[in-house]
Amino acid sequence: MRRSLGRLTAAGVAVAIGTAFIAATLLAGTIMQRISYDSITASYGTADLIADAGAGTSLDEKTVEAVRGTPGVAAADARVVAPYIAMSAGDREITQTLVPVPSDPAFDTQHVTQGALPTADGQIALPERAAERLHVGVGDTVSVSYYRWQEAAGASATAEDPAGATEGATAAPSDEATGAPGEPEGSYREVRADAEVVGLTTDPTSAWAQYGGAALATLDDTLLWGGFGDGDGTPALADAATSQLLLALDDGADTATVADAVEDVLTASGSTDPLVLTRDAAAERSLSGDDGTGPILVVVLAFAAVAMIVAGLVIANTFQVLVAQRTRTLALLRCVGAVRSQVRRSVLLEASLLGLAASVAGVLLGTALVQVALLVMQNADLPFPVPSVVRPTVASVVAPLAVGVVVTVLAALTPARVATRVAPIAALRPADAPAAGSRAGRFRLVVSLVLVVGGTLMLAGGVALSKQLLVVAVGIAILGGAASFVGLLVGAVFWMPRVVAAIGRLVGRFGMPARLAAANTGRNPARTAATSTALLIGVTLVAMMSTGAVTARATLDDELDTRYPVDLAVAAPFTTDESGNPVTEALPAGTVEALADIPGVESSATLVRDSVEIGGTQTVDALGITPEQAADVLRDADLAAAVGDGTVVVPEAVAESAGIEDGDRVPVARTEGSGVGTPVDLTAVVVPLDSWFVLVTPSTLDDLGSAGTLSTAWLRVADVLDSGQVVQQVQDLTSDSVLEITGAALERALYQRAIDTLLAVVVGLLAVAVVIALIGVTNTLSLSVIERRRESATLRALGLTRRQLRASMAVEGALIAGVGAVVGVALGLAYGWLGSAAVLAGIADLQLRVPWADLGLVLGVALVAGVLASALPGRTAARTPPVAALAVD
Repeated sequence: MRRSLGRLTAAGVAVAIGTAFIAATLLAGTIMQRISYDSITASYGTADLIADAGAGTSLDEKTVEAVRGTPGVAAADARVVAPYIAMSAGDREITQTLVPVPSDPAFDTQHVTQGALPTADGQIALPERAAERLHVGVGDTVSVSYYRWQEAAGASATAEDPAGATEGATAAPSDEATGAPGEPEGSYREVRADAEVVGLTTDPTSAWAQYGGAALATLDDTLLWGGFGDGDGTPALADAATSQLLLALDDGADTATVADAVEDVLTASGSTDPLVLTRDAAAERSLSGDDGTGPILVVVLAFAAVAMIVAGLVIANTFQVLVAQRTRTLALLRCVGAVRSQVRRSVLLEASLLGLAASVAGVLLGTALVQVALLVMQNADLPFPVPSVVRPTVASVVAPLAVGVVVTVLAALTPARVATRVAPIAALRPADAPAAGSRAGRFRLVVSLVLVVGGTLMLAGGVALSKQLLVVAVGIAILGGAASFVGLLVGAVFWMPRVVAAIGRLVGRFGMPARLAAANTGRNPARTAATSTALLIGVTLVAMMSTGAVTARATLDDELDTRYPVDLAVAAPFTTDESGNPVTEALPAGTVEALADIPGVESSATLVRDSVEIGGTQTVDALGITPEQAADVLRDADLAAAVGDGTVVVPEAVAESAGIEDGDRVPVARTEGSGVGTPVDLTAVVVPLDSWFVLVTPSTLDDLGSAGTLSTAWLRVADVLDSGQVVQQVQDLTSDSVLEITGAALERALYQRAIDTLLAVVVGLLAVAVVIALIGVTNTLSLSVIERRRESATLRALGLTRRQLRASMAVEGALIAGVGAVVGVALGLAYGWLGSAAVLAGIADLQLRVPWADLGLVLGVALVAGVLASALPGRTAARTPPVAALAVD
């Protein structure tokens, strides 16, 4: 190993990178679990015990009082959390989690910075960030919105809520329902209650960081505003469906004794499987389930596995050459009595030492990277505490070491077998690559063909089933794609040398150095195939993800164009009048002008809106837009052309519900809630949209007796690729307001952000495999220089210049890397298209695309990296004097 230290360095670096990947992933998972653990324990305050009545059990006041009366219990509170409560002040609106004010300081999780905690119904304490967003302070009033079930038979348009809230007649669109057979019909109706801000708080322990902070109110208000109960009065604790209790014990009380007593009380109250734990034990039990980190770790470890597979190919190449270089030594050892098992053990022991040393370096590297990441995160404004020092666990140390050593040893098995199966005299000849005619070659070829053919059929089946059974189809396609790819890798030793040879013949036409490089790549086909295959793995996966991303974007863009008529729509919400009828609010003054001035907005239009009845059966919103405005803001020219006096543009969803067909004359009238005007017969133009409104001209609304309300602004984005930036600016402009933002650009920005984030993460992770593969190219070229030392000297003696020798090495490196990259790009393009077909064909019309820029960048990087990888080996070969190279060792 000392004599071959330089040759082993590249292989060691490959193993170190892979094990660093694994170590960093495991440490990151431990840190995420620690953050979750700290957050859970912080949400318990300083409670001594946490009681759980068991799944399916809802605590009531009677049970809580019984626990409070248990000897040794100083205080007990049910753990109630009401998430996503809508709160507004003026034209600003937020959603905020709400928890009840604790009955004992031991359960307090927040620090009051101004004012005090609520002591009576109708009061609320807000987190400082929430108060800042609402522009309120202590003494101000906020409006809390929630939904309550109202039976239709007894509904009153202006019923007074027990807490002083006014109940309107507007039902939540997704919550409208009718009673079961035998039960009265009804719906969830929006209720608003005013609450006085009596205090501002902070969350010093990040107990509610996962909810973005928590507001505090009395228990009754928390239950009421949280929408618990069935609407027959003030909700009770049992309506909250909570099973957890926080317990504070008396000084000197025995924890185990009190825990047993509380369990008995809960059992007597009807609990099926009560459990009383300490705060730490309860947090650990909570984390024993799915804390959300498991899937993330599995995905990242999968990429680490790819990196280790590539590292294994580099290691196998290294030891193949080392064995070939040591054939004379091995032959002499066999002649003087060394047995095969001793030779095998020497090779495997060397691999074990290399794997161990490289893995130790990888663990240290991974730990250092995580520590740097923690330092960076501490300086960022994150809503949760970040540990200052990384604390390695047994798993984060042992697992990378074990994987590194095992992969290295497994990669060295074939070279070790080659070293032992050759007779002493034959050991003086270099080993040949496996041939298809050999027994081992035939077995590999059969396995490869079975995997490729079977995987391809499964992949095709997944694509065929995508429109009927999407989940099953995706699973089959993934298994088929993986099987076919593995089959290609297994058989790469047969087809990859032929590809390299074919491209080498083309390259060889560009001069003597190119011919020499092409010939050298065929000297050891197995090594060339393994090196190109290592790069092929990473490039294929990168190209597949890029192709899938650009295809998904195009497909979803096309689907959004049929779902939304406009890029962005900003609308004022509905409210209710004193009689409970829906009223359309107008956009705040200056909103439309501010939206039109946003960079990236090509054109805008202000639309009037009113509620109409179409076809005598269906009530929908009617938006008034002129033909000129339609031409400016609508991307679909046919849709814009359909807008005109005497017509009503009806989306397919509305037409199907109202029984309207294209070309029908349909009556349109204002609804009773907005005052009945003169009905007008209009010609229906049915368009392929999923929207729930109709389009008419403002003059048509005038004919209906309505001037409409300027409540909606439509925006057209200049470049759909900039949707994310425009949407962000629109959201910033309308932040903390009650304006509703919809449209194709909004959803496009959401999925583009998701796709870009996923693509960045995946490509970043796969880049590790590509880097390892390029290290393999350097290693292969370095070892080739050593093997061809005498040959290079002979060529130099015959007149080959140093520049020509370096050029031949550069072409050889570019050829090896380029072939792997080209084949990887082709495979990635095919897998990306087929995978997209399996996932998206059942959702929308598939739009196949080629990411030319991304694929070109991958090819360019591979070729440049191949040339750079040849720099050091070429320099070494060129600097060796011909006389020294020809000298007898």
